[in-house]
Amino acid sequence: MELPIDLWASFGMGVFCVGLLLAHRLAGAPHSYGRVVQQGATFFLSFNVMHAGYWMLQPAVQRCTRLGLSPTFISWFSLVPAVGAAATAATGHWGAAAWCLLASALLDVLDGAVARATGHATAAGAVLDSVLDRYAEFIFFAGAFIFFSPHLAAQLVVLAAIQGSFLVTYSTAKAEALGVTPPRGSMKRSDRLTVLIIGAACTPLSLHWFESPSAPMAWPALVALSIIATFANASAIRRFTALAREAGRIDRRPRSAWSITRNAVSSRPLAEDDDVLPR
Repeated sequence: MELPIDLWASFGMGVFCVGLLLAHRLAGAPHSYGRVVQQGATFFLSFNVMHAGYWMLQPAVQRCTRLGLSPTFISWFSLVPAVGAAATAATGHWGAAAWCLLASALLDVLDGAVARATGHATAAGAVLDSVLDRYAEFIFFAGAFIFFSPHLAAQLVVLAAIQGSFLVTYSTAKAEALGVTPPRGSMKRSDRLTVLIIGAACTPLSLHWFESPSAPMAWPALVALSIIATFANASAIRRFTALAREAGRIDRRPRSAWSITRNAVSSRPLAEDDDVLPR
């Protein structure tokens, strides 16, 4: 029986991930990229995977630097695969959506790496990157929302995932605005992308062998969205609770001490999310 292209895309994603980890190990590549150490590993994204990803991108960073590609151009271009991910997810081609999500995620890392390599890391670039990341996320969620249009409960899960995702990032931005230490937690952007890519990559397997063609539910993708909806909102609650406690302690300090603390916190880079760090 001939397998659909989308299923081959799913198999290809698995081969790519395993091959990348093996190539990174066999090449004896570095395991001490400062950016990876700064961000830290999470339950969903290990140090090995992060180091392998940064190692894989180094030739692209060098090539972009030689060609003179600006980080801003790369940031804008990352929206192209994000739109592709939304379109393919909306039409049920989840294997292709997984590859588009991966491409968008890698470009999101590449723009910052190029900015640091060329000495063009700016606060304005960080703001643009953060805004485009929000659009890229929403665009994909919109595609998933369209796919699940026959199922109201699934659409509610997508909406909850959108809410949790944006609140997690907003908690860090709000902390910076208040001049307090940004609360840490799970389900930052890299975690969400990892969960979505895995869910999208596994969905063609479910659609081909375990689901009815007349009523596809894309269960792996729905599970991935449910994980984000649950853990992102839980993380947001924990973050804002910690933020409220920290803000309350600062409110009780003398005004002069608050000003000193606010200036000290706002003058240093954040270490929570790729899209809020100076580029």
